[in-house]
Amino acid sequence: MFLKSDDIYLRALSIDDVNQEYLSWLNNNDVTSGLVSGTFPSTMQELHNYVASKIADKNTVIFAICDINSNKHIGNIKIDNFDWISRTCELGILIGNKDFWGKGIGYASCELVCNYAFSALNIRKILLAVYSSNIAAIKVYEKLNFQLEGTLRNQVYLNGSFVDKHYMALFNTSMAK
Repeated sequence: MFLKSDDIYLRALSIDDVNQEYLSWLNNNDVTSGLVSGTFPSTMQELHNYVASKIADKNTVIFAICDINSNKHIGNIKIDNFDWISRTCELGILIGNKDFWGKGIGYASCELVCNYAFSALNIRKILLAVYSSNIAAIKVYEKLNFQLEGTLRNQVYLNGSFVDKHYMALFNTSMAK
């Protein structure tokens, strides 16, 4: 257990997490409709290669999101694309297990990782991209005080139409800009 809240904890994602349930998240349109992942079907080998590459990548910190009561792996959250000179990084999250949707897991996970990035890694600004159709995610990010920085209009073809891609950011308010 690396970071924890009342309902979840974050630990390092491992190759042991690559299993049929994790693969099913990536091949479920409901889960991936707001993500870059899921455009094409994924195989177990592709998932294994992806996880292995992220674990080995020194420019990525990736966590398994686990339910604190059952220890069940329910999603992932990562920060990557670090710019150590400008002290920025990018945030990405996937809550794959739909039984845990709408329970504040995304908010708690993002809050833990943002606090970690600011306090332990001395990050100044966290960036993310979100599709305009992903209203639930936008609400979570706004609740965390992410601000809209820009929009690429009609950028992504999703479920039969083009949607906007928003870029949002959160500054570390404890340090000067």
